[in-house]
Amino acid sequence: MKKVLKIVGIVIAVILLIALILGGYGYYKLRNLKDTHDLQARVDKMCNKFVSKPNAAGLFVGIIQGDAMYVQGYGVMDKQTNAKPDSTTIFEIGSLTKVFTAEIAQRLVDNKELNWEDNFSEYLPATVKLPADDNTKLFHLASHTSGFPRLPEVWFDKLEIDTCDPYSSLDTNDLISYLNSYTDKKAPSLDRYDYSNLGTGILGHILEWRSGKSYEELLQQHICKPLGMINTSLTATDSTRFAAGYDALGNKTCHWTIPVLGAAGAIKSTGADMLKFLRANMGDSSELGTSMLKTQTELAGITGGGIAYGWHIDKVSGAVFGMEDIVWHNGATGGFRSYMGFERGSKKGIVVLSNQASENTDRLAIQLLIQTLTISLKN
Repeated sequence: MKKVLKIVGIVIAVILLIALILGGYGYYKLRNLKDTHDLQARVDKMCNKFVSKPNAAGLFVGIIQGDAMYVQGYGVMDKQTNAKPDSTTIFEIGSLTKVFTAEIAQRLVDNKELNWEDNFSEYLPATVKLPADDNTKLFHLASHTSGFPRLPEVWFDKLEIDTCDPYSSLDTNDLISYLNSYTDKKAPSLDRYDYSNLGTGILGHILEWRSGKSYEELLQQHICKPLGMINTSLTATDSTRFAAGYDALGNKTCHWTIPVLGAAGAIKSTGADMLKFLRANMGDSSELGTSMLKTQTELAGITGGGIAYGWHIDKVSGAVFGMEDIVWHNGATGGFRSYMGFERGSKKGIVVLSNQASENTDRLAIQLLIQTLTISLKN
């Protein structure tokens, strides 16, 4: 159980995986793609094949190429009803939540309510007395360079109370207790990348403590309302459109509730809303669009690329496939996977949402993105 909980939400080594998947002839074909103006047909073929496999569930795929857009659902959102997912189907997006958290923080920075260079200890409640102050800053929390572990070992007994919905047993007292007594934190460093759900979760609480508003209120105020994302929330806005979740073997599993580390992975959203978020992140002239571009600023180099404020930056694909840097993040819960990626400068990107917790979704998403950056939807 510990192993499973540790690996859920891990940023998969997608870049290295591409080299394995697309080796040999597959690599040659991708390196020499020509624009045949048939991206829609290619996407349909790949996705229909994906959901036709035994135990598969459903997919939503959304593609943006400048002003052109393609959206399509595949498979089923619930195996009992065989209903097909579409742009209004609600999915758990898992760790893609982290880029929302970074953007909310950036908005508070823009409003001079926070400074990325501030020591995180400045914003902790009076009930917290850190074992040591190692000068961990807010930007460390957003970039997985804080030295906090992925999850505290001391929490695993509580996580195992409900193995189907593991985070539901944690409460704020657990976080406060940990912050008062931790012994497993490393010193912050931009030279060391340690993916941390805990770090982003703490950042989410700091946003609440500093603003006096709940994470949900901040999410709606700074992102959802400005972009018209009416179906994005920490809770499903309409249970009839909430896809059932399935594990990698195709077994139905629980929806996750994440009351304490919600800022690290609790958002639910639809394909239509995520495409609005994608388009805004690819740059527009609005104040929010300008703010989002700031979160894509590289803070530290990691294997194959860099890490920004929540986002990851893939620099290998550019060298291998003749592309610019790709900004991306993925997510996973017990029954869902998600991926968002786009090429900086070209305004081309994808959203892939699945109601099955299979790593194959990430592989498919990478292949779709490469096609999207090379093949056009129309002449």
